[in-house]
Amino acid sequence: MTRLSFIALALLLAAGPPLSSQTAKSAGPRISIEPAEHDFGPARQDQKLVYDFVVANTGDQELSLLKLATSCGCTAAFPAERVVPPGGSTTLTVTLETRKYKGVLERSVSVASNDRRQRVSTVRVKAFVEVLEP
Repeated sequence: MTRLSFIALALLLAAGPPLSSQTAKSAGPRISIEPAEHDFGPARQDQKLVYDFVVANTGDQELSLLKLATSCGCTAAFPAERVVPPGGSTTLTVTLETRKYKGVLERSVSVASNDRRQRVSTVRVKAFVEVLEP
């Protein structure tokens, strides 16, 4: 093998896996939720706070939102759509009820999907509940 052939072979091997391997790794649905966290800031007791997260499918197959779980009964989450096409997005409306809580209130929502790379995604909401003096 000539020196030039050896250099060419070394460059090909250093370039990484074949394109077909890279394509197989990126195939399928891919979930992305933005932002990962929302801070409502100061809030009063017995207030209902609402925020819309954006759930995007950056993959090349349909993304299914299979199950949503909240960390507390004071939190609820509702997707506008349960199936998101490739390249598409939907909203995830999260509500947080401050009830009689005081101080920092932090809750989370877990979203289970058919993204094999990341089965469960989590978003967080928080507020600082202020108590008004009578």
